[in-house]
Formats: sequence, C-alpha cells, structure tokens
Amino acid sequence: MKKVLLLGLLFSASLTAKELTLKEAVDIALKENLELKAEKYKVSQKRYQYEAFKGYLFPQISLSYFFMRTNQPPYSIMFRMNTHSLQFPRPPSLTVGGLAKAFLDMENYFNNPGSNQIYDLSLKVQIPLWMGGKIRNALKGKFFEWKAQELMSQRKAEEIAYTVVDTFLKTLYAKQAVKATETALKDISHHLKLVERMHKTGLALYSDLLRVKVYYESVKAKNEEAKNNLFVAKKALSLLLNQNWNPDKLTLKGKLQCPSPQAVRKEFKKLLKWAVDSRKDLVALKEGITAVNYYKKATWGNYLPDFVAFGEYHLYDNNRVGNFVANSYMVGIGFQWKLFDGLNAFNKVRMLKEKERELRTTLEYARKGIKFELTRAFKEYQTAYAKYREALAKIEQAKESLKIITARYKQGLARIVDLLDVQTQLDNARFERAKALYECNKAYLKLYNTAGKIWEVLK
Repeated sequence: MKKVLLLGLLFSASLTAKELTLKEAVDIALKENLELKAEKYKVSQKRYQYEAFKGYLFPQISLSYFFMRTNQPPYSIMFRMNTHSLQFPRPPSLTVGGLAKAFLDMENYFNNPGSNQIYDLSLKVQIPLWMGGKIRNALKGKFFEWKAQELMSQRKAEEIAYTVVDTFLKTLYAKQAVKATETALKDISHHLKLVERMHKTGLALYSDLLRVKVYYESVKAKNEEAKNNLFVAKKALSLLLNQNWNPDKLTLKGKLQCPSPQAVRKEFKKLLKWAVDSRKDLVALKEGITAVNYYKKATWGNYLPDFVAFGEYHLYDNNRVGNFVANSYMVGIGFQWKLFDGLNAFNKVRMLKEKERELRTTLEYARKGIKFELTRAFKEYQTAYAKYREALAKIEQAKESLKIITARYKQGLARIVDLLDVQTQLDNARFERAKALYECNKAYLKLYNTAGKIWEVLK
C-alpha cells in the first residue's frame, strides 16, 4: 500500500512539474503574451478600417418603409397624386356662374385639402462615378496605415521574443548564482570542519573559528538571496508567457554560452547595414510616409467635382399595409463641385506636409539611434567577454591559491584571515563568471535584436 501511495505521489508530482526550453518559451510567448495580443488587435483595427472604407467605392443601397399622415396642403395633395387618387370638386354646370364657382371650389380645395395618409416603400440607389480621386487615394492611405501597423506588430513580436530570451537567461544566471553559493557553502563548510578540528587540538584560535562561522552565515544569506532571485526570475518568465506556473515546479533546460568575438565582429557590419534598411519599425515609418502622401492627394481631390448617378423606386398605398396601388421611379446623373471651402482642404494639406516632415525626421533619428545602439551593444559584448575571460583566470588562480593557503594554514604557517580572503576571491570569481556569461549573452542578443534579426539567433 505504501509503495502504491508513493508511486501515486511521484506521478502527480511529474504532472505538475514543467520543463521548459528556450524555443518553447518563445513559441508560447508568441501565442499567449498579452502585450503581443493587444498589438495584434491594433492590426485588426487598421485592417477593418481599410475594409470599411472600401464601401465608399460601391453603390449605396437603402430600403425604407414609412407611414405618414398630414393636413399640410402640399403634402396632402402629393400623397393623393402618388396614389393616383386625386379628385377635384365637380362644378354643377359650365355656365359663366358655374365656371366661376368651379374656380372658387378649386382654390378652396388647394388651400384646404384636408388630412391624407400614405404608406411609402422606397428603394434608393446612389452610385459614385468619379469623386475626384478622394476615395481611391484615401483607401490607399488606409492600406498603407494597415501595413505599417502590421510591421509594428512584427517588431513588437521581436521585442517580446528578446524580452523572453533575456528573462530566460536571467533565470539561468540566477540558477548559476544558486549553484555558486552552494559550492561556496560546501567550501566554507569544509573550512569550518578543519578549523573546528584544529581548535580542538589547540592548533587554531577560537577567534579563527568565529571568523569562519561569520563567513559561513554570510554565504548562507547569499544562498538564500540567490534562491529568491531565481524564484522571482521564474515568476517573471511565467508572467511574460501568460502562464500560471508554480516557480518551484518549473525547470529550465539550457546553459549560458558566450560566442566568440571573431564571429560577432564578422557579423557586425552586416547587421548594421540590415538595421538601417530593413528593420520592421523603420519600414513601418516609410509606409506611414507613403500613407500621408496618398492622404494629401485625397485632400486635393476636394477641389474637384464629384459625379454621381442615382435612382429611386417607390410603392404607395393610402389605406392598408402592403396593399400597393401605385408606384413611381426617379433616375438621374449629376455632379457637385465645391468651389470654395474656406481653405479647409488647403490647410489640411499643409498639416499633412508637416506630418510627413515629422515622420521623415523620426526616421532619420531612428536610423542614427539604431546605429548607436548597435555600436553600444557590440562594445558591451566585448566588455562582457573580457570579464568572462578574466573571471575564468581568477577562478583557476584562486583555486590554486586556496590549495596553497589551506595547506599552509594546516601547518600553522598562514592565518585564517588569509584563507578566508582567498576563499572570498574564489567565490567572487564564480559570481563574476556567471554574471559575465549572462551579460555576454544579453549583449549578443541585443545586437541582433537592435538590428531586427533576433530570429536568426533563435533558430
């Protein structure tokens, strides 16, 4: 029974545990990251704005059905005419007196026709023939706005991927820091046992034992801090991926590696050229400039005439719903030309020209900024790689020094202060190696992300 229970617990633990690779983390983020989802919704908004504006190119068709009743003379008479039910008063005779009375009755009829009603079912069509280029140019502007937002969304995906990778690397760095503190704890525990034995035999001072115990507590505190940092890093990664994982059950698969300077230096010039020509947000700015130019053309179109065709068809009845007794139609073609609009379109064009200057200035500034960011990332990489090599040398030297000092301390030829000093150097060198590896990876990724080539290193 106990074996079955133990197997059940192990099985349930395996279900809750989660192993995650870097590629899996990026793939999940591209599907689930909330910031990226919001950016995709922006693209959908621009797309539907473009689709909605297409409607101005097509005929506008409307269907309406109204019931109306009035005693206003023009409309009352018109309702009767539409239903073919208009009847004038009949004169008693065509004598001179009778004719005069007929005119008086007619006059009275037109002034007081009484109340009348009508049911009017109408179908109306309006067809734009030529609108001075306003619609088509504005539609092209909407299209390039949509494409610009799509490019910005793709750039956001690159930024999210970079953030996920950076957080993943921070977690690996935190994991290395935990290992470094655990190694330091083993080393200091070994020193503590040595000093305790020597103190018991009278070969070490009690103050030496206290010094080692103080250092041991310091390393324990660093170990606890490193574990907390690892927990927070895992939590941050879960947040980016929009997952509710337990950090204690999350295991990351991977290790920190620093690429060689020769390979990075070789790629630097290619990345620089690619960045200023093809990075997604820069291309989006270019598309934005194209959109503004089309909007200018559309605005100038306000000074040209609009040609339209139209048609109407009506069904009428004055007594019952749906019982139509008459019909009528109207078709036509015409144009409308706004000759003066108070310089409204003229000033809108001036505003759009300023908008174009703004975008071109932003584009120029962005290109210069990207060049600077690329150069800085390359220098940060070189600095991190140099620190990594330095940390490796320090570790080897500190290990050798620790062996020598430990042996001398056992023989009473060295002080405990010297031993702890060398141990501190070794511990610091291990931390420096882990940090330098992280900084090296981060600078390398930043180099490619700044160039808009982050997917090249995530393949």
